[in-house]
Amino acid sequence: MATMTPIPQNYKKNVDWILGAYTDAGVSFTNGFQKDAIQNAVGARKTNKWKGWKCDISFVENDHGRFVVVEDSGTTGLTGRNIPAGEVNKMMAEEIVLPPEERLARFTSMFNSGGNTTGGGLYGAGKSVYSVASEAYVYYFDSLREDNKYVANVNDCGRVMETALEGDEARAFILEKTGLPSKTTVGTRVIIASPKTELSEAIQDGSIIPLIQESWWLIIQRLPEDAAITVNGVPILVPDDIKQATRSFELQAPELYSTGHKVKHFGLYVFEDGTNRWSGISYYRKGMKIGDIDIKDVPKKIDGKFWGYIEVDELWEEELSDIEDKVHFGVSKGKKKTITYQNLKNYCNSRFRAHMIEWGYIKDKESEDKKLKDELKSIAEELQDLFDKLQFEDLGKGPQKPDFDVRWQDIHYPEAETERVTSGDTISFSVRIKSSYATDKKFEYKLSVVDAETGEVISLVDSGKVTVQSNTVFKKDYAHKVTKDNSRQFAENRIVLSVKVIGSGKEKTKVLPYFYDIDKPDNSRETVGLTLHECLFPVQGSRRVNFGEAVRKVCWKIENKRNHALNYRLNVSIHNASEKSCPKIVDVISFTGLIPPFEDVITPYVEEIVFDRATYEPHLSEGVLELRARLIANEDDPLFEKGDRITFYYFKIFLNTDEKSGKSDSFDIQLADAPDRYERAWREAGNGRSITLNIGHAAYRNLDEYPDIQHDYLREHMMKQYVLLYLDEGKYDVFGEGFSDLEPQEAADKVIQKIENVFYQSLKS
Repeated sequence: MATMTPIPQNYKKNVDWILGAYTDAGVSFTNGFQKDAIQNAVGARKTNKWKGWKCDISFVENDHGRFVVVEDSGTTGLTGRNIPAGEVNKMMAEEIVLPPEERLARFTSMFNSGGNTTGGGLYGAGKSVYSVASEAYVYYFDSLREDNKYVANVNDCGRVMETALEGDEARAFILEKTGLPSKTTVGTRVIIASPKTELSEAIQDGSIIPLIQESWWLIIQRLPEDAAITVNGVPILVPDDIKQATRSFELQAPELYSTGHKVKHFGLYVFEDGTNRWSGISYYRKGMKIGDIDIKDVPKKIDGKFWGYIEVDELWEEELSDIEDKVHFGVSKGKKKTITYQNLKNYCNSRFRAHMIEWGYIKDKESEDKKLKDELKSIAEELQDLFDKLQFEDLGKGPQKPDFDVRWQDIHYPEAETERVTSGDTISFSVRIKSSYATDKKFEYKLSVVDAETGEVISLVDSGKVTVQSNTVFKKDYAHKVTKDNSRQFAENRIVLSVKVIGSGKEKTKVLPYFYDIDKPDNSRETVGLTLHECLFPVQGSRRVNFGEAVRKVCWKIENKRNHALNYRLNVSIHNASEKSCPKIVDVISFTGLIPPFEDVITPYVEEIVFDRATYEPHLSEGVLELRARLIANEDDPLFEKGDRITFYYFKIFLNTDEKSGKSDSFDIQLADAPDRYERAWREAGNGRSITLNIGHAAYRNLDEYPDIQHDYLREHMMKQYVLLYLDEGKYDVFGEGFSDLEPQEAADKVIQKIENVFYQSLKS
């Protein structure tokens, strides 16, 4: 058989596609070069850590010519065997893939790339960008490897030396060809001969720096002190004005958008004076800017005057990498219809529009509702002042210790970390009822299996009555064996626990799901809740503290509503909420802990937080403080990565000043446009206390032409619901002595009389 020979190739044409790709992406060669060159250095790290990592882009001119030098340090260097180029070509012809550790052979050969696990470049321009950057298509490269071996070679228009030079021979070669001493730090250096003029000038005059800042600011701000991206040896810094905006928003905790698509960071910044450096909303992958998101309905007032960014989790990033163009400047043509990009675009557009409405740049029905809500807030403050004058007990919206607490404990599914079951499987759990009443209380409890879709009760697990003594706990163990008689097959079932206080109407429920011969649907959202559980102020019913005073017995409740243990850290600090940026004044404490699935915990007490003059007066003498608790993942789990912000709870405290709105914290106001619902208003009791007014009701809509009468209508129904909140929460004293012992009809009359009396008093005030 005749000897085979490779087909001759035009090397210049083989690499010049890069220039066209940059043009198609709408970017300059300099911008494309900096991104690919730095990406190569990012991907050369051993691990995802940045300690000691550096990448420098510099211009050098000497007796040997003009050069652009790209050098990385704190990387592995070109490790692996010094394989002859001919042997590498033969391996490639036989489709033998060089493993990632053969970095020298991979770097030397033309079409061998990949193996990148620590950066964003899964494919793309790679090292070919160095050839294109040279007018002569020539670049030299040398490397001091982590095994202390020094190697060097040259790529001259696609031709390389058969094997890389090593040791002194390599040092002499680099000095002879470039006039540069050999590399002395572990890593790789590329020396581009006769660089393109626009690239040389951008490095010399610094115009490449803003391009690097925009592409890499997320990584730059995360680099430790011994790491840097530099130009001509000078570290690149993140501009200090990029977030000094008229309006700004930053996502406080990771947010699950859809199954498999979680947003880790999102920021939006509006500059009404047009001083923004960057514009549009960009998405970043592995800390590198990829492309811009298509944002629709941009208000004319801020067109071109805003910028923003989004970072998603690793799984979503992998999906996005599959649809990128070859030079990492956006999505490939035809790939924008994929669900991966559509979810990214829809999330950003939804966030953008919400903030445009909130900040007043877009007027729509929601903003009109906001005006109405502001009006209702004014009514609420007026009514709460009235209730104060009528000597109603202060409900208070602040943290309250519940009269009784119900929870699951010791939950065990047949298979760990899944709620799927089949016939004959047993789910074991305990029910706990804790009473904080001052006297013994009788409780009625019921455990039922309910169809999650229809709400139909399928079977009764248990029911009964129990008396729980003051400040004691009742606990009962269960083992629920799943059968076709007591559960619905091929459906989501829920064990629903209902506990009522006999005689008061108070009820609490808990839900435990299981999936009978089906997988848990992808749209099941898992949540973690955080609330302030207890906080004692110097004066009951007031959130005011003066210098030298303290809040005591501060603790939080963390609810893990998931079938995964939560390893958490809770960071607590106090901020100056009188300033727009809400700067931190002092760190208070940090807790760590582990919460089993479907359980909740009360954190240990912070015994007291003292507001001493020396700490707080340098920041403010009087005004609003914010007690901030931020819940952070302490370890990776199926929903959160270590370090992710999970959720937060902010609570206002008034320093040396009274609360501005009297009892305005007694309840939240909600609006509902529910024309098919017969109620004109309703309420939610407890710590999440709220009053909802139905603005879709015919009785309200019939008054559209009479706004003054609508105002009085809303005021009357809010007042009625406010009175009924006292009934819901067992504050029976306002209805008269002995109210809890009355017959139902007598009790109803008392409630109606109280409502009518308050309404009458409100007309007199």
